[in-house]
Amino acid sequence: MPRPQPAELWAELNPRQQIYLTAIYNADQNAEANQKGGAFDWGHGPPASEWRWQTFCLKAPKEWVGRTAIQYELDAKGEHDQGAGSSLAALRRRALIEVTEDQVQTVLGWVPRVRVKLTTLGRATARAGLGHTAPKSPPRGLLSDWLWSNLVRLYRAGPDGMLSESPRGTPYEERAPSQKARLFLERMDRKEGRFIEQRRVKNGEPFESRLNPGQMITPTEPRVFLTDAGRAHYEHHLRCYAELYPDIEAPVPEQLPEDAHLGLESHKVHKPRGLLTRPPYLLLVALVSADVRNHLWIRKEFHRYGSHDSVMADALAALPAGITHPHQVTRSATAPGKLLTFRGGPLAAETVVSPWLDPWRRTREGDLTILHLTDAGRAHYAANLTAYRGLYDDVDAPEAPEEWTALSGN
Repeated sequence: MPRPQPAELWAELNPRQQIYLTAIYNADQNAEANQKGGAFDWGHGPPASEWRWQTFCLKAPKEWVGRTAIQYELDAKGEHDQGAGSSLAALRRRALIEVTEDQVQTVLGWVPRVRVKLTTLGRATARAGLGHTAPKSPPRGLLSDWLWSNLVRLYRAGPDGMLSESPRGTPYEERAPSQKARLFLERMDRKEGRFIEQRRVKNGEPFESRLNPGQMITPTEPRVFLTDAGRAHYEHHLRCYAELYPDIEAPVPEQLPEDAHLGLESHKVHKPRGLLTRPPYLLLVALVSADVRNHLWIRKEFHRYGSHDSVMADALAALPAGITHPHQVTRSATAPGKLLTFRGGPLAAETVVSPWLDPWRRTREGDLTILHLTDAGRAHYAANLTAYRGLYDDVDAPEAPEEWTALSGN
């Protein structure tokens, strides 16, 4: 049987089920917007597999535990809790949502909680029924629509730049980038360098200080300018951004660089067969770095606190170099599994740390494990490093030791 299309699945739902799917979809989109907003905190948030779970209801009196955002929306549309279970079951049977039940602490103590999560098919079905289109994600290395609009305004301002703080009433298209935008555009860790710079420039003729007669003061004002790197990025990717964000009017220079991209097609990455995708490759690079430096976090903590237990020191030294929390490297829950089950042989292995070597076990559930390289992982890295560097040129991948080349047979 051919797989039903999202629009067909939406048409199969009755009005009540459509309302339920819409409410869950709205909660999902709000959570996604909050996660994107949290990116300004420069921190690593939880993976999507966690924050996409939304609380549907708490099985307790509403007078004590209140209503969830989904329940408020259902109530506003004239739907009540009666029959909620059958509606959720109908959506789950069609693989539009996932449902789980656990317990959560409230003023009444522990009460049952029902949580729901849209599947990829469920999100597509809701979009088809509501007439929404999936937002375009910019290719790696390109800016979001918000940051691009800020870069456009600075490019339009020319070599004189813009005042760092726009006066009240300044039209939007003439406003200087906000503080948050400047933080992102000034980032030094970008391969191309910072896109903007801020400096004070002369504003008027020098005058004599009233407090210190004879001392001349030159008036200045803070302004923000586009750097050469920012201008080069603008002109190099102008056609790409025109496809991504056609509603943003960006000035076109008289002549673009000869190597300027012709469009988003230039950003398509064609991964050769047998190479890792980006998240597991980032984890592989982190494991290589730990292996080359013989680094292991729990060893570092042991020496940091100055313990003189020689038996424990010897046991820690016998552990392989690696990473104890691999999910924090790429924010991908599946990356470790890709290395552990690689088709050509496991590129990584796991070693369980004995409880007596793990002083943090009381604050964590389960055993502490170390993810570390195998000889197959070292050989794979050495044999394919050149190809990986061409594929992911923005990743700082260390050189492979010479002895690894022998493992790869090259």
